[in-house]
Amino acid sequence: MRFRWWGAVVLCYFVLVLRSYALPPAALGDVVANAANHLNTMKVTGAWRRLSSTVSESVGLKHALRRLQAVPARAARLVHALVDRMRVGGGPVVNTRLGALRGRRLVTRTTSQTPYYSFKGIRYAQSPRGHLRFRPPAPLEPWTGIRDALEEGAVCPHRFMLFDTYKGDEDCLFLNVYTPALPDNITGYNPKLAVMLWIHGGAFAVGSGNAFLYGPDHFVGAGVVLVTLNYRLGALGFLSLENDEVPGNMGLKDQVMAMKWVQENIEFFGGDPERVTIFGESAGAVSVHLHMLSPASKGLFHRVIAQSGLALSPWALAKDPRERAFELGRELGIDTNSTAELLGYLRATPSELLVKAGARIAAAPGKTADLQSTVALPFLPVFEPDGPDAFLTRSPRDLLPGSDVPLLTGYNAQEGIILFRRLQRYPKLLSELEHEFTRVIPPELLSLDEERTNKVANHIKAFYFQQHPVDARNINSLIDLFTDVMFLRPLLQTIRLQAATNRTSPTYMYRFAFDGALGLFKRMLGISHPGACHGDEMGYLFYFSRLNYRLDDESPELAVSRKMVQMWTNFAKTGNPTPPVDYQSAVDFKWLPVNDTQHINYLNIDGNFTLLTDPDAKRVRFWDWLYENYASEPKM
Repeated sequence: MRFRWWGAVVLCYFVLVLRSYALPPAALGDVVANAANHLNTMKVTGAWRRLSSTVSESVGLKHALRRLQAVPARAARLVHALVDRMRVGGGPVVNTRLGALRGRRLVTRTTSQTPYYSFKGIRYAQSPRGHLRFRPPAPLEPWTGIRDALEEGAVCPHRFMLFDTYKGDEDCLFLNVYTPALPDNITGYNPKLAVMLWIHGGAFAVGSGNAFLYGPDHFVGAGVVLVTLNYRLGALGFLSLENDEVPGNMGLKDQVMAMKWVQENIEFFGGDPERVTIFGESAGAVSVHLHMLSPASKGLFHRVIAQSGLALSPWALAKDPRERAFELGRELGIDTNSTAELLGYLRATPSELLVKAGARIAAAPGKTADLQSTVALPFLPVFEPDGPDAFLTRSPRDLLPGSDVPLLTGYNAQEGIILFRRLQRYPKLLSELEHEFTRVIPPELLSLDEERTNKVANHIKAFYFQQHPVDARNINSLIDLFTDVMFLRPLLQTIRLQAATNRTSPTYMYRFAFDGALGLFKRMLGISHPGACHGDEMGYLFYFSRLNYRLDDESPELAVSRKMVQMWTNFAKTGNPTPPVDYQSAVDFKWLPVNDTQHINYLNIDGNFTLLTDPDAKRVRFWDWLYENYASEPKM
C-alpha cells in the first residue's frame, strides 16, 4: 500500500514539473484522477477535505481530486504543495540580490479586478532568537534555488487585542510585497513604480503587517508597489537597559533593515528605489516620523505619511526604561539588582511569558492608569547611548525637522473614542480622573509647585467640562480632551517647529471626520459611539474584506475611499496629493500645503473634501494660551 500512495505522489510530481505548462488543467486533472484510483479505498480525512476545498481554478482538477478518498498525512502535505504550485501556474519568480523567490499572480477583490503579483513571507533579517534576542537585526545570507513566497510569515509575539490571546513566533522578521507589474528581462521593460512601505500601529506592542487588516487591493489598483512588514514588539522589540548591551529600539532597527532591503531589492519587483514613501498609523506614524529624525534611516525613503501620531506625541517615548525592564523581571519572579543577571533570565524566558508579563504591567491599575496608558504600553522607543548603531540619541524636538522630504500628516476628529477600549477593561478610570484630574496634564505643564499644577488642572477642567464631573454623561468632553492632548496639539507643535527651520519640502495636513461603515477600529472593537475614532481611516485605505464586501460600489464610503487612496498614492508618486492631471480623476480639488503657521491649511475629510484653515480653532487657542502662561519650556 505504501508503494501505491507514494507512486501516486511521484506521478503527480513529474506531471507538475514536466508537463504543467503543456497540459491544460482538465487533462492534468484526469492524470491525477487515474493515479488516485489506487488510493480510493482510504478513509477521508479533514486534511484532505481542506486540500480539496482550496482547489477552485479548474473544474476538471477539482473533480479529479475529489475522487481521492484520503491520503496519509505526509502525502497530503506534499500533494497540497504540488496542487498549490499548479494553482499559481508555477508562479512568477523574482531574482533578488540574495536569491530567487516564487510568488503568485492574483486579482484584486475590488470591482476593477486588477491583476497583481503577491510575494509574501519574505525574510529580511535572521530570526532574532537565542543570542540575537534584544540585539539589532542580523543580515541574511544568500541562498540557492527558489524559495516560495506564497504565504505570510509568522507574526511577532504579541497579545492579540481582539481575543486577548498570545499570538506569534520570534522568527517573525518578514515582509510582503504586492506589485501591479514585474520587470521583463527579455524586453527590458521596467515599470519603476512608486513604492509605499507600510509600518503598522498597535502601541509598539501588538499587530503585524499581514493582509488580515492591510489588504493591498486598493493600492496595487492605483498603480503603486505596496510593502508591509513585521517588526519586533513589546519587550522583545523595545526593552532597554540603557547600556551598550541592550540600548533599545530593536523594533525600529528592524524597520531600518526592512527599508534597506527595499532599497536593494524593490527594483526586481517593479518598484523605484528612488520613490519610496514610508507611511504608518499611530505607533507606525511615530515610527515613520522618527525615521525622518534618525541618521540611521537617512536616504532610505523620499516621502513620509504619518497618520495620528508623531515623535512629539506624549505617548511616543518611554520614561525610565531601565526601571521598566526590572519591573518586567519582578513580574516574572526575577528579583535581582544585577543588570547582567536580569538579562540572562530575560534571554532564557519563553517569549509567551514575556508578552503576558508585559501585558499585566500595562493593565495594572494605579498611577499609570491615566490617559497616556490608553495608547502606550511600557516598552516604547528610547534615547540610546551614543554609538555607531544607535537609532535615537537626542530629543525629537532637538532633531527637527530631520530629513527634508514631503510630509503628509493628520489626525482623526474623535481620536479619543479609543478611550472606550480602556474603559471596557478598567471602568474605574473615569472616577479616578475625577478625583485626580492632574493626571491629564501634559508633562510640559506640570510643576513642582502643587498650587500651580492644580491651577492648570482647574483651567483644563473648566474649559472642557465647565466644572461638571468626569463621568459617562460627559464622555464627549473627555474624548475632545484626549484628542487634543495626545494628537492635535503635538501635530500642530511639530508643524510650527518645522516652520521655524530651513525646511523647504511641503507639509500637507488633514482632519479625518467621516464616520462611515469602513471605520475600522470601532467596528473591530464593537464601539457604536459616533465619530471618527483612532484608526478608523485605515478602513478607507486598505481592503478589509469583513467590511468591504457589504458595500455597494456607489456607497459614500467607497467614494471617500477612492479619493483618499488616490491622494495617498499621488503623494507617493509625485510628492503632491493633488497634482495637475490630464485624465479623469476621482479628485477634483486642490490640497494646499501648510504655508502660514498663523492660519494652518488642512483638508477636512467628512464625506466632502474641503480645504479649511485652523482645525478645532477654539480648543487650539485654549492650549496656546495655557502653554504661553504655564509651560515649563519656552513657547514654540
